[in-house]
Amino acid sequence: QILLRGNGDFTKEQFEQVLKADDEKHMMLSLGLTTSPGCNMRCVFCYSDSGTREAGNEIRELMDLKDFEKAISESAKLGAQSAILVGIGETLMDKKIREIIEMISANGMYPLVFTNGTLLDKEMVKFLRRNQTTIYLSLNAVKEDIFEKISGSKGLFPRVMEGIDNCLEEGFGQITERNGHQVTDFAVNTMVMKENMDNIDEIKEFCNRKNILFTCRLPEKLGAAKESWDALIAGSLEDEEKMKNIAMNHSLGGEVFRTDYGCLFWVAGVLLGVDGKARLCYSLNNRKDFGNIKTDSMLEIIKKKNGAYKPRMDYFCPIHAEMV
Repeated sequence: QILLRGNGDFTKEQFEQVLKADDEKHMMLSLGLTTSPGCNMRCVFCYSDSGTREAGNEIRELMDLKDFEKAISESAKLGAQSAILVGIGETLMDKKIREIIEMISANGMYPLVFTNGTLLDKEMVKFLRRNQTTIYLSLNAVKEDIFEKISGSKGLFPRVMEGIDNCLEEGFGQITERNGHQVTDFAVNTMVMKENMDNIDEIKEFCNRKNILFTCRLPEKLGAAKESWDALIAGSLEDEEKMKNIAMNHSLGGEVFRTDYGCLFWVAGVLLGVDGKARLCYSLNNRKDFGNIKTDSMLEIIKKKNGAYKPRMDYFCPIHAEMV
């Protein structure tokens, strides 16, 4: 089993140590960070409404570089080994992205960047490689017409294909070992929907030919996806069931941050929203408040989180439970 570096490549013992919460050097394994709004695509499944909202909420405030520096340096001291960057839109469009990645790398953590692949020119790829970045690229079709329909874009498909080739030429995708796991620093994630569910094997074969780790999952019924769900995503219960089976057959499960020992952020870390507010999920809102990096230390945030949502090593999701 090959895992994505900085995402699921932790040991059971490391999770158990974090759950004990009795050693400030081992309070977390990963930090989630959210970059500024903005996107060059209009994907039909986007939970952030193509870079305009965060989990359905209006964006009123942004983290500045001092906030990022505080979060990263304090998380490293608390044991975090990776920092996962997901944008309200396209992550690499954030003007601060290089400084943020350099901060992560300088603190001895692996940056893991979610991207749509359009900005992976040769110079950017060299920068990412130099800073030991893991790339998680969203690719929902390998046929240009399907790609454009899902992404709501024109003319970007060749740039994504070129970006993938740039990554491979620079050496991304090699298999190494970390924490006793075989890991890679390059993966593709596909959102399974009605528009592409008959082409998933084709996408997976594309990844296999290029030695890229393939994962897939289901969209959340939020943002743009909520509006186009019936037309483009799942027009019937049969479609939804078929999509679920495809995701389970082709990947490690339905959630990007789900590991063998539970949710990475809820159990062994924390996520900071675009405004610095502590969260458990990029796409869903937690009802309980446990701090903001602008006013609280990371240690305070972790302790409040553990008090509000008692960690457990299974696939239970407290946010989905709150929604019932």
